[in-house]
Amino acid sequence: MTGPIAEPPAAAPRRLNLNESPLPPSPHVIAAVEEAARALNRYPGEAQSGLVEAIAAYAGVEAERIVVTAGSSELLHILPFVAGTRPGDEIVLPQPTFPVFAKVAQLHGLTMRHVPVDARGAADVEAILAAIGPKTALVCVATPNNPTGGTIPADALARLCEAMPAGPLFHLDEAYYEFGRVAGGPETLPLLARAKGRWLSSRSASKAFGLAGLRLGYAIASDAALAATCRAIRPQFNVNALALAAGRAALAHADAALEQVAALAAERGRVAAELDALGLRPLPSGANFVAFSAAGLGPDPVAALARQGVLVIGFAMADGAPMIRASTGTRQDNDALLAALAALRP
Repeated sequence: MTGPIAEPPAAAPRRLNLNESPLPPSPHVIAAVEEAARALNRYPGEAQSGLVEAIAAYAGVEAERIVVTAGSSELLHILPFVAGTRPGDEIVLPQPTFPVFAKVAQLHGLTMRHVPVDARGAADVEAILAAIGPKTALVCVATPNNPTGGTIPADALARLCEAMPAGPLFHLDEAYYEFGRVAGGPETLPLLARAKGRWLSSRSASKAFGLAGLRLGYAIASDAALAATCRAIRPQFNVNALALAAGRAALAHADAALEQVAALAAERGRVAAELDALGLRPLPSGANFVAFSAAGLGPDPVAALARQGVLVIGFAMADGAPMIRASTGTRQDNDALLAALAALRP
């Protein structure tokens, strides 16, 4: 941990709705950003930043397979171009999952084939494989899954990678990669290497490294040629100079960030235990949030919590069951959430 976190003014809402880190970036990151700000009259120089090499060393892959993106969501927006999709092609997705996938599918005229997540909120591997057909161009799976938090175990992910047909582009969304590892999730790259076709893994600096405000992510491609295709499609100068500098500084001090991840994961576990005691049936989470049942909390619990100064996200499971997702904030944030939820219970 980096030290005490200042409490927001009383009038400011507690932002547990965006899965941000409640912890500020390290002093090393702030110093790097301040230094980079001196040259903002120049276009950002990714090749000169050293960030690609730092990511490659952190991930344990060749630098030629790394694609730096403006947040991991940027990769989602270029996936149809990379896959060479045409209107009417199919995209296979867990349900529920990150809503940007649906936005991308709609923009490109793709037909969505939704597969309900399993009882633990993780992608159902056998159902995903069964949903793949002759018109499938993209298969997108998140682990840990947002908004449910479920993590695909090693044996199931190995099965998914090995059985994935070579035709569709396979995308594994790992925005919560570091949190998933702390929760016991598998190291994914050796499993992805078993896939017969092309694949991309996307990761984010927003969660574990606290850089949400700078929009920095990266993708790991199955091979250098696929990475080159992604780089050719993404916008020029897509990552700003401050993000490039911050990313390199964050990775240079990754151990400190991973300590924060472990502390936040422990706090998430405390919140989950309290939610369980309230009878709200939290799902197991490998991310920096927890999802739980909204049943019995009134007709609009998200709005009711907002009136008490706590912002959360509401969503529905595939069967329509109402749920709430709450990010892991400071202890004071989380205690405010728990108190507000207790007040909503009949």
